Amino acid sequence: MKIELGQDDYLLSKNQTTPVFCDFDCLVNAHMLVMGKTGMGKTTFLRRFIQQARRFSPAPRIHIMDVHGDIDLPGASSVRFSESTEYGLNPFVVSSDRHFGGVRKRTQDFIATINGCHPIGSRQEAVMRHLITDLYAGNGFFADNYKSWVLNDGFDRKYPKRYPTMDDACRYAFIKLKQLIIGSDTKAGRALEELNKITSKLYKISKQVLAPGAKPDEELLEKAMDLRQKASKAYKDYIQNLETGKELEDFIKYESKEVLKSVVERFDNLKASGIFKNQSPPFDRSNPVWHYDITALREDEKRMFVEFRLQEIFSSSLERGPVRREEEGLLRDVMIIDEAHLFFRDDENNILNTIAKEGRKFGLGLVCASQSPTHFSEDFFSNVATKVVLGVDQMYWDNLIRKLKIESKLMQYIKPFYVIGVQMSNKGETKSRFTMVRLPTSKSQAGKQ
Repeated sequence: MKIELGQDDYLLSKNQTTPVFCDFDCLVNAHMLVMGKTGMGKTTFLRRFIQQARRFSPAPRIHIMDVHGDIDLPGASSVRFSESTEYGLNPFVVSSDRHFGGVRKRTQDFIATINGCHPIGSRQEAVMRHLITDLYAGNGFFADNYKSWVLNDGFDRKYPKRYPTMDDACRYAFIKLKQLIIGSDTKAGRALEELNKITSKLYKISKQVLAPGAKPDEELLEKAMDLRQKASKAYKDYIQNLETGKELEDFIKYESKEVLKSVVERFDNLKASGIFKNQSPPFDRSNPVWHYDITALREDEKRMFVEFRLQEIFSSSLERGPVRREEEGLLRDVMIIDEAHLFFRDDENNILNTIAKEGRKFGLGLVCASQSPTHFSEDFFSNVATKVVLGVDQMYWDNLIRKLKIESKLMQYIKPFYVIGVQMSNKGETKSRFTMVRLPTSKSQAGKQ
């Protein structure tokens, strides 16, 4: 699997024609970082890359995350995502793999992604985890039973089993909030709430009565006796009015109205973003190139969309196991991420970091385009085999020279649309050469400037 980048510029100046290839069979991985400020040819480079990659045999699935709407290619299966479209992503689809899938894994992935886009507090996170776990259980998916993680689990139901959706999460969370606000919708719930209030008062009085050196106080002792009798009655009322047997558990998990309300609002905001829908996007499965047009989404919505979609792709690859090169080829999926700095954060849970570190053995290739090397961590930089410099602003040269470990004079040879700099890390090599590459369409592109 090779991508022709152009000709070796130095050898070409000596009248020697030597093509420069990005050979994924020789590279340590299929990840690439393309750097160039606006107008330096990032889109042109990505188009050329995709046109060659789609001709691989077997062809990998190429996912284009297009934030500006300018990487659409003739013949690609293209879908636009916006608030008004009826299709989107379902973040609650569970993998049935007993090792890499399941309710807990999907719940944690969801919360980690939400946290990365808009951080939530520890109490909110706990309540959100309880809500999602209970929602799954209500739909027949149980965290401690891997056999329940499939849709066809062998049980007869009035309605077919299905994955929960964001609509379901919003409704379920609102029901829990309503129950909490009105003191629960059952007599047992109201009795339990009353018992909790009485017990709290009794505890405070007991501390006063039993404090070291405290003098007997008849009034306090009488009040304590009265509270014990009320607590006993409230407990009996609770026991006599039990319906589901989960009243106490729910009371513990969802005891704060304020926290639960904030989680309800978070779910409502996620639903309003328009990226979570019950209907899957109508991509052509026979087409190797899928173009995700996300130009209509706000920046925070784009971030969530891309992170959730990449998480889906990565989870699916984990479930399928290491790539079988004889049958599947070197790559299963290649993800083209334009303006990648929007989706990167220096966090071990960030999906770009995860794919850069672990994606190779599962057949994943990551192609990130951005304007500056400063947008990415040293760790991410080191995990990307191919770095392409199209022309970055001079203020970033020192940072780039340090990260690539090259001589500063090399940056002066880069000419947009004409000569680019490429550094590739091959297997078995400890040092990566920085090569100046003459682009194949340099004349035609130079004439357009």
